Amino acid sequence: MTMEIQEVDGIRNCVIKLRENSQKRRDKVYIGCGAGFGGDRPFAALKLLQRVKELNYIVLECLAERTLAERYQVMVSGGDGYDSRISDWMRLLLPLAVERGTCIITNMGAMDPHGAQEKVIEISSSLGLSVSVAVAHEITVANTGSGSSHEKSYIMEGGISTYLGAAPIVECLEKYQPNVIITSRVADAALFLAPMIYELGWNWDSLEQLAQGSLAGHLLECGCQLTGGYFMHPGDKSRNMSSSQLLDLSLPYAEISSDGKVFVAKAEGTGGVLNFSTCAEQLLYEVGDPGAYITPDVIIDIRDVSFYPLSSCKVLCAGAKPSAVSVPDKLLRLVPKDYGWKGWGEISYGGYECVKRAKAAEFLVRSWMEEVIPGVSSHVVSYIIGLDSLKATSLSDSASSQMVSDIRLRMDGLFKLKEHAVHFVREFTALYTNGPAGGGGIR
Repeated sequence: MTMEIQEVDGIRNCVIKLRENSQKRRDKVYIGCGAGFGGDRPFAALKLLQRVKELNYIVLECLAERTLAERYQVMVSGGDGYDSRISDWMRLLLPLAVERGTCIITNMGAMDPHGAQEKVIEISSSLGLSVSVAVAHEITVANTGSGSSHEKSYIMEGGISTYLGAAPIVECLEKYQPNVIITSRVADAALFLAPMIYELGWNWDSLEQLAQGSLAGHLLECGCQLTGGYFMHPGDKSRNMSSSQLLDLSLPYAEISSDGKVFVAKAEGTGGVLNFSTCAEQLLYEVGDPGAYITPDVIIDIRDVSFYPLSSCKVLCAGAKPSAVSVPDKLLRLVPKDYGWKGWGEISYGGYECVKRAKAAEFLVRSWMEEVIPGVSSHVVSYIIGLDSLKATSLSDSASSQMVSDIRLRMDGLFKLKEHAVHFVREFTALYTNGPAGGGGIR
């Protein structure tokens, strides 16, 4: 096994052994991002496969803290612990991926990667395809009565989940050379780093290459954010682009050489933009200390990273290096907590004195709640979308209030008890016939 689990006083450590069979299989590898989050567009991934024929791997990064928690809630309620959209993605991508020999790597396994594996095999069979599907996941370890340890479950008890690195994916590639790899919680950049390690002959002490490879993974992991998505701004001449350019964004891919040289690219002839600015924006996304960006595989120093556009579709990325402390001594774990219930409501008001009517509606809802459950309205936060939801102004600013002609009251409550959240929703809905004039569109 690549990952050896040692248990000392109840604390489990993962020791990564150096690869014994780390020969170089390719001089360079092409890895695409097919999804940057759970709600991404499968058809965009198909377009990337169609347009970039040299892709060796395509990564579907569809898991986050929020989506992992959602999957856990669904699973304990009797539903699927894996991403239910995996069927849509695989039906669309598998035929061409198998034809091209492109391996799909995805963290859609979430809390039940083996369930996702069975679903992918079922789908491939219905498509008349014969595929190999490997699974990389965390296991729980329990003590037996004799004091020894044994594997207990691949579903983490209580929804606890550890951010794994690239090692279990590399092991899947070494053992099975599969068409598809399903993972549980794996750090985003590690999903991309794993095939680089496998194909380019890197080892766990190849820190310079691991840093550059993790840089590539970090740039790719959010999909079209690298190629113009979330970038267009008509008020900024350096970011202005037409709507038609956004319509045909290309998901990004990277070309990585065995020496650690990294190019990120988008498909030729597509819309969007790939340049210094989009790369720099994504480089800093979700980064705390740029001198020590922590991943499970290597801690990266990105302070000297530079981007060199070679064309409108290709950028050279250089300068990532291992930090002074190059490997983390512990991994991040996600532990679900029950923090009660949320009740929320929205209602729109338009026209003359719409802000005053919204404020009156807020006053009524809070007062109705207090009549039944004194003190409960202190758990509710209110703001007016179109006036102060971005905190750009204040409700007491009468001049701004008079200029507004179309607003939406939003009230959010966090409650310890479900019945309090339900009570809030009922009182808010009562605005339909008991509130100020002209309210509508209640949610």
